[in-house]
Amino acid sequence: MEGVKRTPLAVRDAYLLEFVRHPDRRGHLEELYNETKYPPGVIQHWAQVTCSTSYRNVLRGLHCSTYGKLVTCVAGRIYDVVVDLRVTSPTYLRWSAAILSDDNRRQMYIPPNCAHGFYTLGERNTVVYCQGGVYAPASERDLLWSDPVVNVYWPLKTGITPVLSDKDLSAPRLDENEVQVNPLRQRYLVIGASGQVGGALMEALRHRSKEIVAIGTYDSHPQEGMIPFSLEEAGRSEDVCKDLLTMVRPSVVIICAAFTWTDGCERAPEKAQLVNCTAVVNLAHCTKAINSKVVFYSTDYVFPGSEEDGIPAGGYSESSPCKPLQTYGETKCRAEQKLLTVHPQALILRTSTVFGPEEQGKNFVYQLVSNMASGKGMVVTDIKVTPTYNRDLAAMTLKLIEQGCSGRYHVVGDEVMTKVEFATRAARCLGMDASKLRVTGNVSGDSGCKRPKDAVLSSEKRKGELPGFTCRNVEEAIANWLEQGAGKPLMS
Repeated sequence: MEGVKRTPLAVRDAYLLEFVRHPDRRGHLEELYNETKYPPGVIQHWAQVTCSTSYRNVLRGLHCSTYGKLVTCVAGRIYDVVVDLRVTSPTYLRWSAAILSDDNRRQMYIPPNCAHGFYTLGERNTVVYCQGGVYAPASERDLLWSDPVVNVYWPLKTGITPVLSDKDLSAPRLDENEVQVNPLRQRYLVIGASGQVGGALMEALRHRSKEIVAIGTYDSHPQEGMIPFSLEEAGRSEDVCKDLLTMVRPSVVIICAAFTWTDGCERAPEKAQLVNCTAVVNLAHCTKAINSKVVFYSTDYVFPGSEEDGIPAGGYSESSPCKPLQTYGETKCRAEQKLLTVHPQALILRTSTVFGPEEQGKNFVYQLVSNMASGKGMVVTDIKVTPTYNRDLAAMTLKLIEQGCSGRYHVVGDEVMTKVEFATRAARCLGMDASKLRVTGNVSGDSGCKRPKDAVLSSEKRKGELPGFTCRNVEEAIANWLEQGAGKPLMS
């Protein structure tokens, strides 16, 4: 039995659904609801079914009911919005949107106690509501469509005034003092928020929730309140990017996700190109179209880091010529070039050897702890690196965004060392026997993938932009990690 596709929205328990249409030579047949095919969380008893028809430029909402609603546009096209008004919800005061039409077969599920509204985009637009309760005016709550605290984006063309009912025009606003957030908050979209860089950004942004709404995406590691988004799919279709940006309408998009497994990139170069380059360019086109800032993380692997190519004294600068040795670096280098062509105001942040708390527990320090605790010890290369604590990386990123920076910046820790020294210092901080470390000069991975031997990044440009910011050294970073643990526990 073919089920209904369900996509979580940026509001908890709200979903975008896509039902199946069965066409034939007579026309088509579609089931607007079938409890045997709909996913958990949407299946319920529908107490009332309501149908409304609206002409172009009509705006209905925002209306909040104590029951859930399943909204379908059976004729025309609407911009549909859900707003979380549940005080105890982790997505309280967030909104999310989608285009519903008679062509795209999409529905939106509105959870109980969330507000709903829509703006019509076609000449004649018919919307069907399946309601989990009977409409009772006394139990309904209205919110002004243009409330500055919620700050919903509506796709109104210049000079167009939406057509509203008198009731909707006089709906109340939220009290910003009561909800304790600023009006007109910026919206940051963190792509790859379930990873170590994205996770650190989300943590930092949560501390600034009064002025910023932070919305994250995940690919294969679901987290509550985040939206599923695949860079591989985004590389295949720009429409995937458009849907995401319609859903969120961010002022800033930060691309943390990537295919970073260097050996894997050698084995699957097509995937590496899709994820690390094509998807980034597609996102750049879409962010530029809505006048959003885009931030992209790149890597020290865009440089050769070999003596025969000449290693600059003091490390590679932002203007040093790129010459990647492997597919991973090549795809990142191409993405940088194309991104700045499409979106010249983009901010590109090259970083290196990132470590710190993360949900997945995959970075170098987690590997070190796992191997040392098992008694196996660890083989470490003697390449030169600039270890970068993810919380420092997040802080520097946000400061550079706030200062309106664009172009390339090297955003790394302040210390230069070999990976052996990094492992030794980390092991000692964690009370482990550093003598179990074994050194190798082989910098190639399992696939023979070449890696830079000395691709130290000079961060003088960043230091000039952020003169008061000092990165934590290895010992300070690990002490902070242990004191303010997050993600997967470092020590069992």
